[in-house]
Amino acid sequence: MAQLLREAVKVRFYPYAESRGFVRDKSNHPNFATFRRAHGAQIQVFDVQWEKYGRPLFVVNFGEADVQELVIDKDKVETQHCKDMYRLQRKRGGSLSCWFQPSKPWIEVFRSGRLKYRPEEVVNQLVAYFPEVEAWWAEKSEGPHVHPVLRAG
Repeated sequence: MAQLLREAVKVRFYPYAESRGFVRDKSNHPNFATFRRAHGAQIQVFDVQWEKYGRPLFVVNFGEADVQELVIDKDKVETQHCKDMYRLQRKRGGSLSCWFQPSKPWIEVFRSGRLKYRPEEVVNQLVAYFPEVEAWWAEKSEGPHVHPVLRAG
């Protein structure tokens, strides 16, 4: 199931992000796919982070970095270089159950009679929620699927 979900994200979401002006980093990290675009004096960056043990779970981390404050090449900016980092997931919270995944919340199981979403349905959720990321970049507004990532330090 994990491979099917990864393939669905690549086939549907990657072209969607690229149509919004993002360029995918050519890094070969198995758990992260990073995208970035220049927007005025900012570099807007997000990554699709896959669960580290290979389960079919992912989340989108995002932020922006001021070009004037960068100490690295703007083509190497990643979410950890952003002053503030945010996360897009299917619901707020800190557990893996909040990440995008095929497992349905119980209320959805009862409504639909199915335990799992198809991979395409998971990607449809991601595409439907991604405008909340765009709204954060434009207005710094946190939608219902966006929340800040607290960092140690």
